[in-house]
Amino acid sequence: MRVLTGLFLMIVLLCPSAPRSFGEVEVIFNSTRPLVDEIIYLFKEAAPLTPRDQSGSIDVAIFSFTSKRLADELLRIGRDYPNVKIRVLANLSMLESPFSVIPYLESVISGDPEEYRTEAIRSAAYIEDDEEKKARKIEKTEKVLMSQFRGRPIPNIEVRYHYYPGWSWNEQEGKPAYDHFHQKSHIWHHKAVIINGNILVTGSYNWSSSAEIKNLENIMIFSGPEEQHLVDGFMAEFDAMWKDPELAGGGDECRRRRDKRYQEILKERETASPGS
Repeated sequence: MRVLTGLFLMIVLLCPSAPRSFGEVEVIFNSTRPLVDEIIYLFKEAAPLTPRDQSGSIDVAIFSFTSKRLADELLRIGRDYPNVKIRVLANLSMLESPFSVIPYLESVISGDPEEYRTEAIRSAAYIEDDEEKKARKIEKTEKVLMSQFRGRPIPNIEVRYHYYPGWSWNEQEGKPAYDHFHQKSHIWHHKAVIINGNILVTGSYNWSSSAEIKNLENIMIFSGPEEQHLVDGFMAEFDAMWKDPELAGGGDECRRRRDKRYQEILKERETASPGS
């Protein structure tokens, strides 16, 4: 009997689906377990298994977001739980990074098959020397997206970028480009998610494969009445940025501003060197 009792306790302690107690500060390191699994587990607080009409919220404030797995989980929740409101506010660099999953989120939540194709082409950009392989990749990605999301919009997911005029002339590329060290940059450097307005997950961990695999990272989980003031502080910062049209905008708006800034940079160069 003691052996069975001990075995049962071991299973409860080790099983990842065991109930988690909230109301304290918890620190987790990826040297002990995968942080991506912990974040996905916490998403379930906003999207419980039952009832499926349960409302909830997930607010993501993120500097670097390249994890396809986390993006797919947000899309799955948004698709299956229409009353769960999801907002993602990413740094401006995610607008142009070839590894960013933010444009992928934008394409899928639009429900537009043409956007699916745009994303499929983008996902195959790394294939440069084999056109047949590239075409197969594009076709497969399109089919997968249509199979999973069926050309239906996901209006309960919104994506915005923190905007600042972070472009300058790049001598190496011979054109304007995003400048991470631009003097006017106000980088959105948070790595946080707020769930249901009462759980805060933050720390050093960017939502990227390099953070998961290469780096030593941490997340801290704050919940419960004693920690609510910390959650509220993050929520206030998020809402202030999200609601200011000068500081945050959707992909199309930020691309329009980028193109306008490109033209200003080109004009500045022409004015500075009229004889060239």
